[in-house]
Amino acid sequence: MDFEISKEKLKKIIQRLIDSELDNVRELSKDWGLGEMGELEVLDSVEKIKISNITTINGIKVYINIYSYSIRYDKSDYQDLRAELQYRIEDWFPNIELFIDEIIF
Repeated sequence: MDFEISKEKLKKIIQRLIDSELDNVRELSKDWGLGEMGELEVLDSVEKIKISNITTINGIKVYINIYSYSIRYDKSDYQDLRAELQYRIEDWFPNIELFIDEIIF
Protein backbone atom coordinates (compact mmCIF):
# COMPACT_ATOMS: atom_id res chain seq x y z
CA MET A 1 0.00 0.00 0.00
CA ASP A 2 1.54 3.25 -1.15
CA PHE A 3 0.59 6.67 0.08
CA GLU A 4 1.97 10.16 -0.27
CA ILE A 5 2.28 12.88 2.29
CA SER A 6 3.01 16.52 1.56
CA LYS A 7 6.29 18.02 2.76
CA GLU A 8 4.35 20.57 4.81
CA LYS A 9 2.38 17.84 6.60
CA LEU A 10 5.59 15.84 7.13
CA LYS A 11 7.25 18.97 8.56
CA LYS A 12 4.40 19.45 11.05
CA ILE A 13 4.54 15.81 12.16
CA ILE A 14 8.31 15.84 12.64
CA GLN A 15 8.19 19.21 14.43
CA ARG A 16 5.69 17.76 16.90
CA LEU A 17 7.98 14.76 17.44
CA ILE A 18 10.98 17.05 18.02
CA ASP A 19 9.02 19.14 20.52
CA SER A 20 7.76 16.04 22.34
CA GLU A 21 11.15 14.32 22.48
CA LEU A 22 12.87 17.53 23.62
CA ASP A 23 10.36 17.67 26.48
CA ASN A 24 11.05 13.99 27.26
CA VAL A 25 14.81 14.58 27.37
CA ARG A 26 14.25 17.57 29.68
CA GLU A 27 12.12 15.42 31.97
CA LEU A 28 14.74 12.66 32.06
CA SER A 29 17.49 15.20 32.74
CA LYS A 30 16.02 15.82 36.20
CA ASP A 31 17.67 12.55 37.27
CA TRP A 32 21.09 13.32 35.76
CA GLY A 33 24.05 13.65 38.08
CA LEU A 34 27.31 15.57 38.16
CA GLY A 35 28.73 13.39 35.38
CA GLU A 36 26.25 14.91 32.95
CA MET A 37 26.64 18.53 34.11
CA GLY A 38 27.98 19.72 30.74
CA GLU A 39 25.13 18.10 28.83
CA LEU A 40 22.64 19.51 31.33
CA GLU A 41 23.97 23.05 30.85
CA VAL A 42 23.69 22.72 27.07
CA LEU A 43 20.15 21.34 27.35
CA ASP A 44 19.15 24.16 29.71
CA SER A 45 20.41 26.70 27.17
CA VAL A 46 17.87 25.53 24.56
CA GLU A 47 14.78 27.70 24.27
CA LYS A 48 13.27 25.76 21.35
CA ILE A 49 14.16 23.83 18.21
CA LYS A 50 12.46 24.61 14.92
CA ILE A 51 12.73 22.94 11.53
CA SER A 52 14.20 25.21 8.89
CA ASN A 53 14.03 22.81 5.93
CA ILE A 54 13.20 19.24 4.95
CA THR A 55 14.39 17.29 1.93
CA THR A 56 13.06 13.88 0.99
CA ILE A 57 15.63 12.71 -1.53
CA ASN A 58 17.40 9.53 -0.37
CA GLY A 59 15.67 9.54 3.00
CA ILE A 60 14.34 12.36 5.12
CA LYS A 61 16.86 15.07 5.90
CA VAL A 62 15.70 17.59 8.48
CA TYR A 63 17.59 20.84 9.05
CA ILE A 64 16.95 22.42 12.43
CA ASN A 65 17.56 25.78 14.05
CA ILE A 66 18.32 25.70 17.75
CA TYR A 67 17.20 28.80 19.61
CA SER A 68 19.51 29.29 22.57
CA TYR A 69 19.56 31.52 25.63
CA SER A 70 23.37 31.39 25.72
CA ILE A 71 26.01 32.60 23.26
CA ARG A 72 28.49 30.34 25.06
CA TYR A 73 27.78 27.30 22.87
CA ASP A 74 28.25 26.58 19.16
CA LYS A 75 27.01 23.85 16.79
CA SER A 76 29.44 21.25 18.08
CA ASP A 77 28.12 21.64 21.63
CA TYR A 78 24.61 20.65 20.49
CA GLN A 79 25.61 17.52 18.54
CA ASP A 80 24.82 15.14 21.42
CA LEU A 81 21.33 16.61 21.78
CA ARG A 82 20.79 16.46 18.01
CA ALA A 83 21.92 12.82 17.97
CA GLU A 84 19.62 11.92 20.87
CA LEU A 85 16.62 13.52 19.17
CA GLN A 86 17.45 11.76 15.91
CA TYR A 87 17.75 8.43 17.71
CA ARG A 88 14.35 8.89 19.35
CA ILE A 89 12.61 10.00 16.15
CA GLU A 90 14.09 7.08 14.18
CA ASP A 91 11.48 4.88 15.89
CA TRP A 92 8.87 6.71 13.79
CA PHE A 93 10.97 7.51 10.69
CA PRO A 94 13.84 4.99 10.34
CA ASN A 95 15.44 6.85 7.41
CA ILE A 96 15.57 10.30 9.05
CA GLU A 97 18.68 12.41 9.59
CA LEU A 98 18.79 15.63 11.61
CA PHE A 99 21.30 18.35 10.82
CA ILE A 100 21.91 21.57 12.74
CA ASP A 101 21.41 24.48 10.36
CA GLU A 102 21.90 27.42 12.74
CA ILE A 103 22.19 28.33 16.38
CA ILE A 104 20.09 31.44 16.98
CA PHE A 105 20.64 33.55 20.08
